[in-house]
Amino acid sequence: MEYVDINQTINAKGLRLVCVQGMPSAWGVAVKAMMDYKGLEFTLGPQKPMADNPELLAWSGTNSGPVVAWNDEQPINRWNDILILLERLAPEKPLVPRDPAQRIQLFGIAHEICGEVGFGWNRRLDLVRPADDAKGPSDFGVKYGYNDADGKLANPRVIEFMKELAKTLKAQKAAGSEYIIGESITAADFYWAAFSNFVVLQSPEDILLDASVRPMFENTPADVKAAVDPILLEHRDRMMRTYFTHPLEL
Repeated sequence: MEYVDINQTINAKGLRLVCVQGMPSAWGVAVKAMMDYKGLEFTLGPQKPMADNPELLAWSGTNSGPVVAWNDEQPINRWNDILILLERLAPEKPLVPRDPAQRIQLFGIAHEICGEVGFGWNRRLDLVRPADDAKGPSDFGVKYGYNDADGKLANPRVIEFMKELAKTLKAQKAAGSEYIIGESITAADFYWAAFSNFVVLQSPEDILLDASVRPMFENTPADVKAAVDPILLEHRDRMMRTYFTHPLEL
């Protein structure tokens, strides 16, 4: 992806997106794909992993990606705030259903993927889990709030969610739909496609990820990997081929 200097991004007009550079950070991967789908033009800036990023922190209040800003409005970084902004900027290509029941379903599933104690949150806890002989969590563990109680529940929560999502996709397929909700694409489809890389990483041909980083994201526990129903990856691969850049740029 073509990143510009973070200060350039901060001072730009219009829509800006800051992503974690060089990492398959699913929150940012999904946001960029949704912006592309909606035909929104944006300036792309980097959040550099394992760096202090003082300019980003001073501007947005966070040293994480994604961060999104529109003109002079306050920068935002929560998945739901970002989605609502994108809907406001490009309502002609909606990713939130207008039907109330489907909209409730969308925000429920999206929270279970993107939100606190959701799929991504729990996979990240597993990624920062300290070694058995460690005296405490790493800096990343501290940043992401690792604790033993949630650490023990992280993988079971991931497995439970994938079982439910697989059931949903099978019911949708039986009804003639290839999407998670209803008969058209929603943000939930983008979120699952991006976040699925936390359990089964795409091949080197499909995602431009530095070889030194791949082992960390390929280190999925056996019980989690065994719980990945084929329909989850069928959906991911179809979405990636149709709506994401190929190969996926980071």
